[in-house]
Amino acid sequence: MAGTRNPTDANTMRKFIATLQLQRTKHNFTTPLITMKINTLTVVSSLVVLQNATAFAVPPLGQNVVARSSTTTALAMGNPIDGLFAFLKEGKVGLVKSLAGDYDAAAVQSKMDKLISDNNVLMFSFTTCPFCIKAKETLDEKGAKYTVVELDQVSDGKAIRAVMGESLGRTSVPAIWIKGTFIGGCNDGPLGGINTLNSNNQLDGMLKAAGAI
Repeated sequence: MAGTRNPTDANTMRKFIATLQLQRTKHNFTTPLITMKINTLTVVSSLVVLQNATAFAVPPLGQNVVARSSTTTALAMGNPIDGLFAFLKEGKVGLVKSLAGDYDAAAVQSKMDKLISDNNVLMFSFTTCPFCIKAKETLDEKGAKYTVVELDQVSDGKAIRAVMGESLGRTSVPAIWIKGTFIGGCNDGPLGGINTLNSNNQLDGMLKAAGAI
C-alpha cells in the first residue's frame, strides 16, 4: 500500500493506524501486509510515547538520577523508529515475495522494463486501492493518456510486486512512471508522488514533456 509517508510522531501514527484498519475492513486488500504494518506501527507509536516521555534515566545503583532530554534519550537508546521502519520495509518485501510463489524474476523484470519504456505514463495499481483511485482521478482531470496495469487482476501481478520490491525497494501501489522516470505513488516516492507534483505545479510540465497531454 502507498500514499502516506512514514509517520514520525505518536498522534500521526495513531491516525495512520486507524486509516489502515479502515482500509482493511472496507477494501479487504493485501490484508497480511496491512496487518503487519498496523502491528508494527502500534509498537513504534508506543516506543515514541515512551521515548518522548522519558525525562530521567534510571541510573546504576548508587548513582544520582540525571535529567535527560528526549533527544539524549533517543541517542542513548539508538532511535528505534528508523530501525523498525527499515525492518517493516524489509519484511513487507519478503512477504510479497513469498506470496508470489515461484516466478522467473528475469522475465518479470524484462516485462516491467518493456512496459515502462513503451508507455509515456505507466501505473501499477490495485482496483480497490483508494490511493490508486485518487492517482487515476488526478490524471483523468488532466486529460492525460496513461496505461494502468491492475496487479490484482493479472496473473503475474504478485510476481511484478515482488520484482518491484527487489528493484525499487518498495512494493506499494500506485507505482507510477512518467517517461521512464519513477515518480513514486500518490503522495510519496522519489519525486514526492503524483499529487505532490501536482500541488507543486510540476505535473503538467512532466506530462507535456512525455507527450501524455
